[in-house]
Amino acid sequence: MKNDNTGHEWPDVLPETAPAIHRNLDVTVGGRTLTTLTRTQLSYWISKLQYSRGGPFMTVSRPDHPEFIQTYRHSDTDFYLEIRSPDSLDELASTTLRDGESAAELIWEWLERKGTRLGVGGSDNS
Repeated sequence: MKNDNTGHEWPDVLPETAPAIHRNLDVTVGGRTLTTLTRTQLSYWISKLQYSRGGPFMTVSRPDHPEFIQTYRHSDTDFYLEIRSPDSLDELASTTLRDGESAAELIWEWLERKGTRLGVGGSDNS
């Protein structure tokens, strides 16, 4: 099939499995606001977080829900991740991860409601 706007061709076939898309989110990345994330987009935005004292953060939450998960680049190689659980809104679980992809994996697990490897109120230095 030909795209009339660009002149490039692309296959007119859907992928075998469509990517999971999480919609109706409250996502902030630095100064940007997003409402939709795929796993690929999540990795991309985390990779764009620049190291600076105190942020910028990537925060992910669902509207009308008090729990959230967030990360920021703590150094050139480390990412700090925090999660507020609906079971214990006064406590944050946190960990330092050695790469952005590990942060993306934990955030995606949270979005998929598969639980988390973090214990609320504790620190898990993976």
